[in-house]
Amino acid sequence: MNHAYVDASWREEQADQGRGGWGLVLLGSGELPLRMGGQLSAPDNNAAEMRAVLEAVRSAPPGEPLSIYSDNWAVLNSLSKGRGTPSLWSLREEVLALVLERGITLRMKYVPRHRRHMRSAHDLANAARLGQHTGPLTHDAAEVSLELREGSQLARVALRRPGERVTAEVPLDPLDPLPPSAQALLAAVSLGTQGETLRIRRVSKLARALWENPQRTLLPAAQAELIQAREQAEGLGVVVEFE
Repeated sequence: MNHAYVDASWREEQADQGRGGWGLVLLGSGELPLRMGGQLSAPDNNAAEMRAVLEAVRSAPPGEPLSIYSDNWAVLNSLSKGRGTPSLWSLREEVLALVLERGITLRMKYVPRHRRHMRSAHDLANAARLGQHTGPLTHDAAEVSLELREGSQLARVALRRPGERVTAEVPLDPLDPLPPSAQALLAAVSLGTQGETLRIRRVSKLARALWENPQRTLLPAAQAELIQAREQAEGLGVVVEFE
């Protein structure tokens, strides 16, 4: 089963026409997410949302089931129940024709925007509307997850990059001036390789705040540790993103 999270961004520029962006996150079995986005002209936001669905069908593997998640009820009702505004009719027919041509079994489902991959699709759509990217984001990226158990002196760091999975048990030093969550974050960042983007989830608000601004801690030793970790990452071209 393949899963696609889609969203759009749109701003009116003149009557019945505006500039939009679509974004999608496509997940396949055992694969890292594929993130894509593009800019388009569209009569309204619903049309931009339907274009995101079309791109998801176009990008998914042929001959396999595909679940598409959206927070737009107009698009969901148009595809699932044949109802919708006139601006969606031609795009709807294009989506259904492509589904048939590629042998895809399509399922549509509502998901609120605050869900993890929906937030990513929304950010991709906004960036595409602003002309910041188009097409697949092909730069090297790794997915990182942090796990800290209360009372434990170990943190678990799980990293996935194309062709590799890494799991590390990181000891937490009670004498370290950094809080345990920040220690785990620095351990995760240290796994980054040259020019890689690390998309890190399950990060505490405190650890993220300290990474983004080391001056938030009043302890000189903690500031020095954070600044050194950031400089090492920047020297390797490692980009840290939070989800």
